[in-house]
Order: sequence, then structure tokens, then C-alpha cells
Amino acid sequence: MKTTICTAAQARLADKTAIHEHKIPSLILMEHAALGCTKIIQKHLQPGGQILILCGPGNNGGDGLAIARLLQRPCFVYAPKASSMSNDERIQWDMLEKNEQVHFSSFEETLSLMQNADMVIDALFGNGLSRNIEGNYKTLIDAVNASNAFVISIDINSGLDATTGKILNACIISDLTICLDCIKTGQLINDGKKVCSKLECLSIGIPQTIHASLKTAILLDSEEAKQLLPRRSNDGHKGTFGKALMIGGSYSMHGAITMAARACYQSGIGTLTCFVPDCIHDILAQKMEFAMLKSGEDKNGYFSNTAIEVLTKETGKYDIVTIGNGMGQQESTKELVQKALQLSTCTLFDADACWAIREHPELLRQDFSIILTPHIKEMTYLCHRSLSEILQDPFGTVQEFCASYPNCTLVLKSDITLIGHKDQMYVLHQPNSALAKGGSGDILCGIIAGLYGQCRNAFQAAAIGTYIHSCCAKQKKDPACFMQRPIRK
Repeated sequence: MKTTICTAAQARLADKTAIHEHKIPSLILMEHAALGCTKIIQKHLQPGGQILILCGPGNNGGDGLAIARLLQRPCFVYAPKASSMSNDERIQWDMLEKNEQVHFSSFEETLSLMQNADMVIDALFGNGLSRNIEGNYKTLIDAVNASNAFVISIDINSGLDATTGKILNACIISDLTICLDCIKTGQLINDGKKVCSKLECLSIGIPQTIHASLKTAILLDSEEAKQLLPRRSNDGHKGTFGKALMIGGSYSMHGAITMAARACYQSGIGTLTCFVPDCIHDILAQKMEFAMLKSGEDKNGYFSNTAIEVLTKETGKYDIVTIGNGMGQQESTKELVQKALQLSTCTLFDADACWAIREHPELLRQDFSIILTPHIKEMTYLCHRSLSEILQDPFGTVQEFCASYPNCTLVLKSDITLIGHKDQMYVLHQPNSALAKGGSGDILCGIIAGLYGQCRNAFQAAAIGTYIHSCCAKQKKDPACFMQRPIRK
């Protein structure tokens, strides 16, 4: 089952569509949510531990009341006045009227209970919150964050904007957030990354066809990756698996093209040719027995402007061309980028090639596939947004770019990586500081190129390549992992 990632508006629309068009009663969805949450919560309960459930005025509070009923063990519940409850929450309240295991606590009593609570379940506010939290609710949230309890938020951490990931004056910092139906974009960006320690998505019975029609983003996980991985036929030959040309390198950065080429070869490309400056030809000849080499004139350690002449007769020879790795921000890079596009085949722009295209974005409107793999800084070359604007709204940035350049597949690299094409988007949420080092992007470029040779689909190759790249990093021990400290306690 696909895990979807929605804005607050998309999540509400999916819920509304399930209720009104698919005729699924809202109480059924609430019961599914509460049953699933209860199973997860029980895995974290300690025998005899004191449970405190905080319920707000809405259906998120209704989820909390339903959980209190389904736990079937003593717990304390803070709930709003009945007059401020939603209809479904009021029904849940009525079902607890004769439940002797549930004890309702006042505001003052709740603050006192917080000091000894073993678990706090946050069901104060859902994804519809848009105003700042103040007064008693802010006091409650501050008390939760100061406690030593294990904190579980239901659907979204109370006080977090579900779309932007910004804190609305106060916000629960959880140990676990159980996302109902979908992950919210705000949980992955901005302050959301700080307050959501762990996310677990729970299906509540909303049909997947609804999310498909809304074009919501999809989490790139192991199950999705299995579907994307190209099937490699045992009776194939080197032509079956594609021919790649990789353009890049300079005297001071010949390692970049070396790593990209090695990754491409090991990812299964059929044949590989590297085009490099003359000054590093002999160096690469000793390092890369697996690739054919072409070289062009150099100047001061970089491609010269005349190097372009070597590519004149290369049209039609390759299935994919990559360009940018270790080339430097030179005039010759601009010339070679334009020449690479004249080869009229799938072209991957990485590193300095993203810089080189910035003055002529119209060149990205081709009738063949283009893949771009910028990090956040390089993305500023490709769009009309500043670094801070991209960081604040990466989802919107990718959507806007892909709508403007329909034949482009964009891989926006960061602690979460977004892979977009037209109105489709995959989200890789596997932060790993082992990738925060020079050469990681070059390796990703090579992996994607190698996979493209096997599937001939830019979006598929970019998505599965990004996932494999992340998994490769996980195979190595990262010393930085031992230096991490809990955020909340």
C-alpha cells in the first residue's frame, strides 16, 4: 500500500471525498483510526504506567476519546466542554459516560498529573489548525514538553502547521507521531523536522484512488522501490542495458567524474564512455579500465572552448548523456552543456551543469527527457526563488518547476529528497549525514544514469536511483550517528 504525503488541504479533501462521495461514515473512519492507534500505543505501554490523554475541541479530540475507550485500562483524560465538541467527538464522549476506567481531569489536575505521567497522548489539534495556540492550551503544551513522559501525537503534533511545518506559537514535541491516512508535508520540513522524532503512517480506510486523483506525493519506501527497480533480463546484451556518455572532470576535480563513472558502471550500464579534458586523460586511463575514454583540449586545467568539436560526430550514439561532474563554473561548461543537448538524447545535468544552464532556462524545453539533480543551492540557478524560499517551501518549488518544464525530471537533494516529473512526486525521507560529503552527488548521478540505460524512463530511473543511493550510504557506519542527542528531553 502506498504511503501518501499531503498538504493540509489535500488531507481534508481526501477525508471529505471519502465521506460524501464514497459514503463512508466519518465515525467509521474515526473508529478505524482509534483502533489502529490503540494497537500502536499498546506496544509502547509499560505495565502499570500512568496514561494521560489530552483531547481538544474537534475530531482530533474525538480520536483521543475513542482511544481512551479502546485501551481498556485506567487512564486520565483532559477534554473540552461538551458545547465546544464536534458532533463525532460528542458521540465518543457519550460512549465514555459509563466507562469506569476513564477519569476526566480538570486543567489544574491535568498539570499535576503531567509530572508523573509515563505516557501522554496528544489529541489536542489536528491538521486544520491555522491560528496561534495561546492560553490554557499553550500551558498544557509547555507542560508536556517539560515532562519526562513518552509522548505520542495523533495525526499531527498539536501546534504544527500541517502544510508549512511552522510552529503556531507552541507545539508538542513527540517521541512518535501516528499519521492518520497520510503524512503531512509540514511534518517533513521546517520546524516539523524538529518536533516529529518518528513518524508512523496508519491507513484508516480512505480509498487509495482518492489520493491518486488528487496527485498527492508518494513516500519512496522499500515497497515502492521494489516496483520501480528495472527487471534485468539474463539473455540481454550490452546494448540492451544502454550506452552512456559522461562529460566532466578537470585537473583539480578528476575524482568527481571518476566516482560518477564507477557508480554508473556498477549500476549496470551496458557500455560507458567518458569525455574529459586532455590534462586528466592519462590519470583516468589508469583509474578506469571499465570505461572508454575520449578527451578534448584543455586550458588551465579545464575544458577549453574548442573541446566542443570532439562531440560533433557523437549524435545518435548514446541512450543517456550526463554532464557537469567536476567541470567547474567555466565558459566552456556553458558551451558543452548546449552541445550536449544537441545530441538529442536523455541528458542528465548535475553539479556545474546546473549553474551553466541558469542564463538559458529555455534550453530545458526539449522534446526528449532531461534529468536535473541539484542540491538546494544549485536549485537557485534553476528557478526564481532564493535559498531561503526553497528551504521554506521545497514541495512548492518542485511542483512549480516541473509544471514549467514538462519533459524534465527534477531531483532536489537535501535531508529529504523530492523527485518530481509533471504532476508526479516521490519523497525520500531517509536523512543520513553519511551522504553529507563531497562526491555523494557524483555517485547519485552515476547510479541514475546506469539505471536509465536499463529502463529508459527518466522519472523511474531518478526515483529508484535516489533510493538505492540512500541505501548504499546506510551500509557504512556513520560516526556522526554516535554524536546525536535527543531533542526533547
